[in-house]
Amino acid sequence: MPSSNVSERDFRDAMGSFTTGVCVLGAKRRDGFSIGMTVNSFTSVSLKPPLILICLGLESPRSRAVIDSGRFSVSMLAEDQRDLSGHFARPGEGLVPATGWREGLNGAPVMESAAAIIECAIETTYTAGDHLIVIGLVTHVESDPGREPLVYFRGGYRLLNGEAG
Repeated sequence: MPSSNVSERDFRDAMGSFTTGVCVLGAKRRDGFSIGMTVNSFTSVSLKPPLILICLGLESPRSRAVIDSGRFSVSMLAEDQRDLSGHFARPGEGLVPATGWREGLNGAPVMESAAAIIECAIETTYTAGDHLIVIGLVTHVESDPGREPLVYFRGGYRLLNGEAG
């Protein structure tokens, strides 16, 4: 098997050159508390059936909560929701605040005023390096074409017109 001599810093810098949307993944823990985590490893996989992919850190207790629940939501944040991205990116339990959220059809928390919401049931998982690749079967979607997305590029939030935000 080939090995890599690429440093973690060099890899992070290169990956930071790929503009991503910012999403908050939501799930309900076994104890009934709703949690969220900021993710940017998110993509569509298939239209028939509708499948998406997210990548979660293997060591994260929030990742375990998602897997244990068997279902999750992905709220694609709008450009005015940076504070939520920061809140759910910080270490800790990632508890959902008392306001700004509602329960989705699958029971997972979804962000109000998001640019789009996707609800999923876990289809399958794969371990890859220090992450868990989760394939979700899409069970419900909502979108608001009037909301501009929150995007991330080279370590900072950006606006679609190219200005730093």
